[in-house]
This record gives sequence, structure tokens and C-alpha cells, in this order.
Amino acid sequence: MATEREKKISEFYRQEFIRHRSRLEHQRTFFVEQTYEEIESVLDKIIHEMDKISQVNNFEELASHLLYRIDTVTSLSTSQIDPSYRVH
Repeated sequence: MATEREKKISEFYRQEFIRHRSRLEHQRTFFVEQTYEEIESVLDKIIHEMDKISQVNNFEELASHLLYRIDTVTSLSTSQIDPSYRVH
């Protein structure tokens, strides 16, 4: 059973991935449809299975790595459009 701290960390990462999902939606026109759908599918899976993913031993390291990888696609952390959407 997850502790309160683990639940908060899991929810934090879930919200970060949701923000990346939103950013991806705004960038849809820049992707080939199949590529967009593949990235969207991965993000949806991560978001929906976050509680399960959070149970692995190195969860924070794994989530951080996944977030970094997704950020290379969405560039959310370097966005100048709206700072409230930044990851870092």
C-alpha cells in the first residue's frame, strides 16, 4: 500500500504528464498523424497507469527519465508561451 508521500509524488508526476499531453495536443499539426497517435498512446498509458508505475523500486528516477524523454518531444520545459506550463 502506498504511503501518503508516495501518493503525492505519483500525483505530481501524473499532472506533469497531463501537462505534456496538453502541450502535445497544441503541437498536433507539426506531427505526422501516426507519430502523434503513438506519442499520445504512450502518454495516455503512462497517465492511466501511474499508480501501478509508482510501485516500482526506482519510481522517481523512472518517472523523471520518462518526463525528460517526453519533454524532448514537447519542449514544454523550454516553452516561452506560458511559463505556468513549464515542467521545471
